[in-house]
Amino acid sequence: MSESNSSYPFASARVKAIETRLITKEKLNRLIEAKDYDAAMRQLAEFGYGQSAGSGAGCSFEELIQKELMETDVLLEELSPSDVFTRIMRAERDYFNLKVLIKLHMQEKPLDSFPLLPGNVPVETLRRAVSENNYQDLSDAMTEALQYIDRQFTAAADASIVGVALDRAYAKEIVSLLPQMKNPLVSAYFTAFFDMSNIIALLRVRAAGLPRESYERVVTHGGSIDKRTLSEAFDLPNESLLAAVAKGSYYDVLAPAFEAYAKTGSLYMMEKARDDYLLSLLKEQRHDMFGIGPLMGYYIARQREAAAVRLVMTAKLGGVEMDVAASRLKELY
Repeated sequence: MSESNSSYPFASARVKAIETRLITKEKLNRLIEAKDYDAAMRQLAEFGYGQSAGSGAGCSFEELIQKELMETDVLLEELSPSDVFTRIMRAERDYFNLKVLIKLHMQEKPLDSFPLLPGNVPVETLRRAVSENNYQDLSDAMTEALQYIDRQFTAAADASIVGVALDRAYAKEIVSLLPQMKNPLVSAYFTAFFDMSNIIALLRVRAAGLPRESYERVVTHGGSIDKRTLSEAFDLPNESLLAAVAKGSYYDVLAPAFEAYAKTGSLYMMEKARDDYLLSLLKEQRHDMFGIGPLMGYYIARQREAAAVRLVMTAKLGGVEMDVAASRLKELY
């Protein structure tokens, strides 16, 4: 990665030139309106989705998604202003991969039976760590989480422990990297992510009928809402809970979704509100040629695009009503 290639203006110009390949809302609607799965696959081919890295003929939609995300990773490597930024953006995938591998291990299935894209850590390194219970090649945050899971599993193999431990480890890793990045947009993005995720986790733990102590073990670091505020709000009625933990823009963003949650008991709209807000932070910096915004926004946009394609194509394949699938789609970049 040369210094000129990693400069913000160069990265922004490259991103601007390829942004037109992103699937727009209009294109996504065309995909939704395709009469069946095969027609939707032809529509993806017309968009050029999964084609730029080689012919997509004969590929499944999941293979097309993987090709697009791999290409995006190559671009990130090329344009990233620092190794720290690359590690921050890829870290989430490492922890997703660990969750999948541990689940496969618990089910006594081959650890290579599910296709995984690498994050910062090679997938084979993670497979070896899980199969051999040897974590020497992993980060401190990962190692501590996996050792904790091992200790808990000696009593009972509770799958919920895996998600909690790895989510906390992911937050710990990001928090350790942000001071090295020293970028206001990156810090604001992840602070908001951890804050809103902690609020959503509070609702999830309450809905499960678990005590406050269980929630306190779930709370992740990295947000601006202190643990005491979150903990004290745990026993509040719904009417006053959100106002106690979400202030300013957080409240404005989450309030409509919270109303939907109160009616349906589903947290999906809360998660959608969080993710749409995070994307809005990036959209604000989309045209800043001298900042990280265009590259970060494009990278996240490709992940969001992949999730949208996966949701629609899975619905097509499973015969799910498109109105139902469309209602679950999050905002695109």
